[in-house]
Amino acid sequence: MFGYSVLEVVSGSMEPTLQVGDLIVIQTKHYQYQENDIVTFYDVNHSFVTHRIISLEKDQMITKGDNNNTNDEATATKNIVGKYLFKISGLGSVLTAFKNPLVSLMILVIGILVCYFITVEKDQEELVQQDETYQEFLSLKEQEAVKEKQNFLEKIKAKLPQKKQVTHVRKKNTKQLKRKAQKKKKQSKKRNQKKQKRG
Repeated sequence: MFGYSVLEVVSGSMEPTLQVGDLIVIQTKHYQYQENDIVTFYDVNHSFVTHRIISLEKDQMITKGDNNNTNDEATATKNIVGKYLFKISGLGSVLTAFKNPLVSLMILVIGILVCYFITVEKDQEELVQQDETYQEFLSLKEQEAVKEKQNFLEKIKAKLPQKKQVTHVRKKNTKQLKRKAQKKKKQSKKRNQKKQKRG
């Protein structure tokens, strides 16, 4: 795709340069090759082989694996699929493991469990937040109730002294009226006594 291809190393013929399980990227739209290039080509069995060019003559090349003792048979350059660019160590083994149904099932189960625990944890956090909000609401209501009670008591206290003063004043006024009435009676008696003496 887009002139590049990805392959997995499945043999140790190119060790230590390329290890089994490495993922290699090759450029498929490369048409100029030279000695010491690492290329991927079709062998006589039409299998992919990635080896190093050690000899290049016109349309023929001789390749060899870095870890091999003998050269490969001469191969036409038209059988070259692409030139090696770089590798990602070990990624091929990881991708191969994903192809195993048992590994895929385990990964699926683990993924479901992780999603479940994340969801449960979020739900617990929401419940805790709701409980905290409810507790704050109750606390505010209690504070408001205490303030209202205090205000009510203060109003009652403010009214009570005024009533006592009024009662006291009324009591004083009643006593004064009684005294005045008694004085008037005494005065009227004295007047009557004087009138009787004169008569």
